[in-house]
Amino acid sequence: MTIVKMALRLLCLAPFEEAQRHWRSQRQSSMIIAVLGLWFIYQLLFVLPNFDYPQVLSWISDPLNAFILTLLSLFLIYHAELGIQVVIEDYISTENLRKYALFFLRTLRISVVIISLVSIFSILISSGS
Repeated sequence: MTIVKMALRLLCLAPFEEAQRHWRSQRQSSMIIAVLGLWFIYQLLFVLPNFDYPQVLSWISDPLNAFILTLLSLFLIYHAELGIQVVIEDYISTENLRKYALFFLRTLRISVVIISLVSIFSILISSGS
């Protein structure tokens, strides 16, 4: 039974978090976003001299920048899902509609994560060749 639960969590189909785990996840992800956000702001202000397309592509093509940018985008997407999940749970009173809205939100998150990963890694791979 635990193997099935682990597989469902991996596929993001596990039951939604309890209130305490949800609260803790929000706080932990916000702290990680704060640190990574400071890095991103520093990069924008002091490392990138201008925001020309070739300049930004070369900045993202650095493997360390691509890795940290990937982490930042993943945590931002996850944190946004947690926040929207609270709004859905608080304001949708019908049980079935709430469940469908939460699964739609999770599907949307998975889609945005895939698009983000493909975008960053395609830039990383295309600049290496």
